[in-house]
Amino acid sequence: MLRILDHPWHAVHLYRLHALPARFSLLEGVQPWLWKDEQRPRPDNFDGGIARADVDGSFDLALCHLDQWVDRFPERGLPFRTMRVVAREHGIPLVCIMHGTPSDAKNRRAVLELLGDLPCVCNSHQAAREWDGREIRMDRHGLPQFRAIIHGYDVDEFWSEPLKRRRRIALSVCSGGSISGWYHGTPLLERLLRELPLEWMGPFGNRDWLPDYHGYREILASSLIYFSPTRRAPMPGARTEAMLSGCCVVTVPGNDFAEMICDTVDGFVVESYAEALETIRGLLDYPGEAYEIGQRGRKRARELFGKERFMRDWMEYLGELGVA
Repeated sequence: MLRILDHPWHAVHLYRLHALPARFSLLEGVQPWLWKDEQRPRPDNFDGGIARADVDGSFDLALCHLDQWVDRFPERGLPFRTMRVVAREHGIPLVCIMHGTPSDAKNRRAVLELLGDLPCVCNSHQAAREWDGREIRMDRHGLPQFRAIIHGYDVDEFWSEPLKRRRRIALSVCSGGSISGWYHGTPLLERLLRELPLEWMGPFGNRDWLPDYHGYREILASSLIYFSPTRRAPMPGARTEAMLSGCCVVTVPGNDFAEMICDTVDGFVVESYAEALETIRGLLDYPGEAYEIGQRGRKRARELFGKERFMRDWMEYLGELGVA
C-alpha cells in the first residue's frame, strides 16, 4: 500500500482522495487546522498529522494543493511552497492538485512560473485545457503537465428521499466571498435570493453550514432543487453531491457541465438571471416533474462519479509517473 504525504486543504477533497489504496499523513503547520471533522469524518486510512521534522524518505508520494490565487495571497501559496521544499529535501515524488482556473493571462503566467515542470492534476477537463493554453505543456517526466481527474464518491453515502418528503425550495451551497464572489457566481445568487424560496448555505448566504456530514446529506436528500451558480470553479463537488441525492439540478454552464447534464433531461442549464428565475419557478410549480428529472440526474451521477473510476484514474496516472 502506498504511503502519501498530504497537507490540509479542502476537507471534502481530502476525504475523496482517501479512496486511494494508501495511508495518508497530513503535514502539520501549513494551515490552522488539520482536519475539519464537521465537514467529513476522518477515514480509516488517515494516519493523522506529522511534523515537518518527522518527515523522511519513506513516503511514496507527496501531494500539494493550490489554486489560481497561489501567486496573489500568501495563505494560498504557503502550503504549495512548503510541500515543494519538503518533497525536495527527502526525495519524495511530488504531484500538484490544481483547484482553480486562470483568471487572466497575467495570472496564468505567474502560476505557471511557480509550478515549473511539476506534474499537476486538475479537477475538470476545461481547467486542464485552460492551464495548458495553446500548446500542451510537458512535465519533468515527459508527460502532459496537466491531467484531468474528475472526482469520485462512494455513491451509496448519498440517499434520495421520496417526493412527499422533499421541501419545495431551491438549495445552493456556495462559500464565495470578497475574494471569490465573482468566481463562484454569488452576484447571481444574491439576486435570486430576493425572488425565490432559496436557501443559500454558506458564510455569505442566509443559512449557516450544517454542523455535521449526516445533516448535510439529509438536507440534500430532502430538497427539491439545487442551484449551482459557478461558471469558473472546476467541477464543483456540491453540484455532484446534489445530483447523487436526487435534487433537480439547475446549473449555469460551468466547467464540464455538458459531460454530466443533458439540458431538460437530467437537469437544467441556464445562461442568465431571467432564465434561472423562470426555470426554478417553473420547477417549484411542478414538483413531480422536478422530482423525476432529479431521479434521472441521480442515476447519471451514480454512473459517472463512482469512486472505483476515480481510483482507477489516479492509479493509472501514478503508474505513468512511476509511483504505483
